[in-house]
Amino acid sequence: MSKLIEVSTMQIIRGFVLTICNQANPQGASVELIQAALKPYGHSIELDDVLSICKYLEGKGLVEMETVSNTVLKISRNITHLTPKGVDVLEGTEVVSGIQLAGD
Repeated sequence: MSKLIEVSTMQIIRGFVLTICNQANPQGASVELIQAALKPYGHSIELDDVLSICKYLEGKGLVEMETVSNTVLKISRNITHLTPKGVDVLEGTEVVSGIQLAGD
């Protein structure tokens, strides 16, 4: 795959992740949920890659991540929440490089 296609694909996936987080508001979306929700869009990616994408979006101020743990069940999940800036990007009132939304 060419570098241009890889970059474009990643920008599209980031847009889908923002959309998924928006649909999961106000509870947020775990990275596992995001991974599963990307499949119908034709993107089957590893969990570590989903986490990297979420961290990238967090660095841009578009999402906030939190770790939720249950010590009794011994489980931990990374939950991703859309920020107001992320909503602005989805609504088209703010443009951020590295993100491509469906229909753009």
